[in-house]
Order: sequence, then structure tokens, then C-alpha cells
Amino acid sequence: MHKKTVLLDEVDVNELPVELVLENLKGQKYSHKIEKIDLDKVEIGRQIIFDGKAKKGKRISPFFVCTDCHNTVKETELLKETSPEKRLEYAQKNNLPFLQGSTFWGIYNRTSFYNDDYIKKYKDIIKNAKDSLSNAIQVCGKYCSSGRYLNTWELEAVLHYFKKNELKIKDLSLDKKEYKNILYWQKLDSDEKKALVNKIESAYSTAFPATFLPTMPREQRKYGEGGNVKNGEFIYEKSCMYCHENKRVTFLSLSKDRLSAKMFVKHLKDYSDLNLYQIIRWGTYAKAGRKQYMPHYTKEKMSDQQIEDLVAYIKTLAKKSK
Repeated sequence: MHKKTVLLDEVDVNELPVELVLENLKGQKYSHKIEKIDLDKVEIGRQIIFDGKAKKGKRISPFFVCTDCHNTVKETELLKETSPEKRLEYAQKNNLPFLQGSTFWGIYNRTSFYNDDYIKKYKDIIKNAKDSLSNAIQVCGKYCSSGRYLNTWELEAVLHYFKKNELKIKDLSLDKKEYKNILYWQKLDSDEKKALVNKIESAYSTAFPATFLPTMPREQRKYGEGGNVKNGEFIYEKSCMYCHENKRVTFLSLSKDRLSAKMFVKHLKDYSDLNLYQIIRWGTYAKAGRKQYMPHYTKEKMSDQQIEDLVAYIKTLAKKSK
């Protein structure tokens, strides 16, 4: 028995959840589907993500909270954009942190996690997390945050928070014809449904790419020459100092002073964790006695040119008069 077709003026297509539309067209549900959102659980999930624990729970990690590595809002003008240039442009426009992890906004609508080169770092740890949002959350809690697995009620709360911040049709760049097809989906044949699914899923990232890059070879480095100092300053403030200002989540303290800048300039050609070319691409690893580590930036999260922009700013800062 078919559902009654709804008239155009009775439904605001803009507000339709992407999940619901895809479910209608594909006849498939997300493995992490939340049938009915619970606002109390949403609030608990918010506490875990922003504060690292629920009010009546224990910390997931003694060292990190989710927002140390992930934004919770839109990161690019067009959702299908994944380039570091578009991310930086949008971050500057909206004064957002420029972080290593992908945003949590819209993560409810993704179907693949720890993609591409992350297998090199985590190996079998992510085997059951690549196509499961619930398992991906657990990997992040235990390994990425140097913490623990979430209890069932904590995991459920985080999923409800993600559901509350799911994508709506208004978030996608679709045309009027596609809007009409979404509304009258029951009249579409199988080929038309498949085409509409492809159009919707190509309008946002169902999986964020992740390409690991080696340290830039010395002969390819420009050491900041010709770099965009303005971009570099923003990256320093919203990437480096986001975690390192006043040792917020780390042992290394940074500020916008000559001392911090000269320290980085001194190490630009050596092999150490203070070499910007090296640390950005490799990060550091958690180890006994130092569980706070630095996640690295993939190709998609920071480009080689953006590293040069950062170096250009650092050199400018190092030369400033006292």
C-alpha cells in the first residue's frame, strides 16, 4: 500500500531530513539509525562532546575532548568540497578552528569512516569501524583520545546529538526538479530513483578522503618565500595555538611572540618535533608518560602551500621588533 502523495504546498522540502529521503528512495536504513530523537539524550551527548563527560558520568579521556580535533559546525560553503583551500577560506570567513579532524556536523549522514590511509596508522583497530558510526565513535574514544570506550548510554547520547545535527535537504545544492522528485518520489521508476540518490549523495561527503603525505623534501621547500602571511597567521592562531596556547592540552606552550617564532625558525631544517614541515605531516604518538599526542594533518586538512604560508608568518613574527 502506497503512502498518499503530498501536495507541494503542504510540505517544506527544505526541512526534510536527508536520511528520510534516502531511506524512501533506497529502502535501506542507516545501521546507526535513531528512530525517535530524545532531547535529554541530545544534551547528554553535547556534554560528552564539549566537556568530555556527562554531568553524571566519568571523563572519556583525561587528556582530550572531542572538540580539540573536531568542529561541530559546517566547514565549507558547499558540502561536497573537501579541499584544504575551501576549508581555510570558510574558516577565515566564519572564524572557525582549522583542525585535523572532520566536522561532526552531518556525520550522522556519513556511511564510511577512517577512510583511505588511516588503515596505515590504525590497522586492524579500525576494521569494524570503517562502515559503522557507533564503532568509529568507540575507536575515537579509546584510541584517538587516549581514553576509554563509551558506555552504552554514553554512546547512545552521542548518536542522538549527531541525529539532532543531521543534514536537511536545504543544506544540499539541489535544483527545483530534484526538489519535486523528492516530494513525489513514489512516482519515480527505479532508474529515476537511483539517479536522484546519486544526485543527493554527490551533494555532500558520505566519506571524507584521507591522504597521508610525507614530510616535504628539503629541495621542494620554499621556507615561506612567497607565502601568504595572512593565511599563515590564521593557521597559527586557529591550528597551532588552538591547542598549544598556555599549554591547553599539551606540554608545549605557544604564543604570538618572537620567542615561539624563533624556536620554530631554528628547527626548520632539522629532524625534530619542532620542525613544522615534519610535525604537521607526522604528528606524534601517545606513549607511556605522555598520552597527549598531536594528530597529524592529512593532505585534505592542510596543503603543502598552507604549510609554507605558516612558515612565512612564523618568519615574519620572528623578525618583529620587541
